[in-house]
Amino acid sequence: ALAGEAVAVTGTVPDVRPYLQHADVVVAPLRLARGIQNKVLEAMAMARPVVAATGCGSTVGAVDGREIVLAEDAPAFVHEVGALLADPARASALGAAGRERVLADYSWGANLARIDDHLAAALAARAA
Repeated sequence: ALAGEAVAVTGTVPDVRPYLQHADVVVAPLRLARGIQNKVLEAMAMARPVVAATGCGSTVGAVDGREIVLAEDAPAFVHEVGALLADPARASALGAAGRERVLADYSWGANLARIDDHLAAALAARAA
């Protein structure tokens, strides 16, 4: 019922990246957002601008309006997606900032550095 001239409904796909690669805006209107939203992170990692339900944004730690755009209801989603489609420069900047957020918080390097800090503290405590 959602399919139309400008909307293709695919169902399950083995890899979302080819679809995200061509998206002008990624929309994540998840009504129930528990834990980390991997699809949102995947879109952000690919520097795609994301409009997501408020619960999604809070789980990934992105800044509303700078790294992600949050929306509460259908009219807000329509407005925000339309605004990004009408302003490709803003959409591009949002996507780039979202990618930076993912690299800063979710990359291997960022996460391994945290482990290194804990290990160093544990070794220092043990030596003392």
